[in-house]
Amino acid sequence: MPSIAYQLAADAAPLMPGGGWTARPSAVSGKEGAVLEHPDGRRVEISPARRDGYVRARVAYPDTSYDLTHQHRPSTEMRADRGGRALERAVRTKLLPVYDETYPRVLAANEKARQHAEARAAVADRLVSLVPGAEVIRSEPSPIVEYQKRGTIERVTAQVLGDGLNIVTFRYVDDEATEAVMKAYGAVIRRTALAPDGRSGDSGEAAR
Repeated sequence: MPSIAYQLAADAAPLMPGGGWTARPSAVSGKEGAVLEHPDGRRVEISPARRDGYVRARVAYPDTSYDLTHQHRPSTEMRADRGGRALERAVRTKLLPVYDETYPRVLAANEKARQHAEARAAVADRLVSLVPGAEVIRSEPSPIVEYQKRGTIERVTAQVLGDGLNIVTFRYVDDEATEAVMKAYGAVIRRTALAPDGRSGDSGEAAR
């Protein structure tokens, strides 16, 4: 026998604005409940409330780094005997105004995070290709590339932070490798150094 929450969700689904909503049974917070789902990923969880004879409806978001506050997570309660039309009205008027505004922002934040993760992974792959024997020893939250010379305590690690920044550590590296690294770094510094006015080279002539 379907739960009261599922029956309400099933009755409300075809009435929901925009169409496309479906209902499925679900255990919400350990209770026999239901979920209203839309193809775009929006979800409204329906579960028995603490008060006998009442159900609670609340919005659900995917895992995200977006700063969700209490105001972004509206919920409402109603008597279960009011039926699916009352549930649809409560969701439409009390939940969707906030949810429909916030949900696209969550998706945008997640897409941005995905793109950043892909960019960090690409940098890590390039670093691995530069040093024979190096490997990615951690992928998230920021990739770490490591090389350890067999039979020694020599170790090099590069943590890819993203946005063009990394943390690179050389431990117990011999003089030859140290000199090669410092030469390469010095070349980058010389190539990218800018005068105070934003132009390369000596600015003395401009000041005269």
